[in-house]
Order: sequence, then C-alpha cells, then structure tokens
Amino acid sequence: CIIWFGEEDQLRIMCMKKGTRLDEVFTTLKDLLDTVESIDGIKFAKSQRYGYVTSCPSNLGTGMRASVHIKVPNLTADGTDKKAKEICGPLGLSVRGTGGEHTPIGADGTIDVSPRARLFIKERDIVAKLYQGIEDLMKAEKAAGKK
Repeated sequence: CIIWFGEEDQLRIMCMKKGTRLDEVFTTLKDLLDTVESIDGIKFAKSQRYGYVTSCPSNLGTGMRASVHIKVPNLTADGTDKKAKEICGPLGLSVRGTGGEHTPIGADGTIDVSPRARLFIKERDIVAKLYQGIEDLMKAEKAAGKK
C-alpha cells in the first residue's frame, strides 16, 4: 500500500492486490485509515452528510475510488471496451484503460472498472457494485469465448 499526504486530496491511500478478494483490500485500507487517523494532531474535514471534504471535487463524499483491473480478452477482441461498458454502465460503473481516464485498454484485454459515483454512496455499496460488475463481466467473457 501507498500513503500520500498533501496531493490532490488531503490524503490518498492506495491498496492493490492481485486476485478477486476485494474484502481483503478494503480491510487493509480501513486498517491504514484507522492508523493515520490515530496519529496525534492529524484531523480531516468530514461532514456527517457529505463525507470527507477533499480538495478534489470529484472525490467529495466517500473519497474512496475503488477499482478493479480485469482481463476480458473475448469482450475486447474488437480492440474496444464497448461491450464492457454496455455491461458495466447500468451498474453505475466506469470502464477505462489501465492507465486511467482516456487511456487505451491493455493489449491483453485488461480494463479498469470503478464506480462513477463518489457522492451519496456508501463504501459497502461501492464494493457490492464492483463484485456485481466482476460477476457480470466474467459471465459475458465466458459466453463470448464460446462463440
């Protein structure tokens, strides 16, 4: 994991892990946040209604941007992420390249999937949406491989 202070946001903690256990990554993230918040003299602006107040308006709310890199070569065989976006869009999930917004999908069909919403969404809902998105993508990937 990586912790940044004073960047675009007041605090950024990045936790990454290979595999499908989002709960383990979330637990690590929560443990690190609890550790940082326990340091004497460190306080963060937080609204009971809107969540953490950060300096980046796109992260207002939970402040958590959870994403998953998932390899879907059958769905991206045409060189685009169009099919993945059709699956993820109704769930409120964004699909982009592994380098972030406006980057191409990986040559091996790897895409980045994350929830669009940050405001008025709970962390548990973010994780639930990601699990659903992974499940739906894997079903479609398997079906596309049989064609």
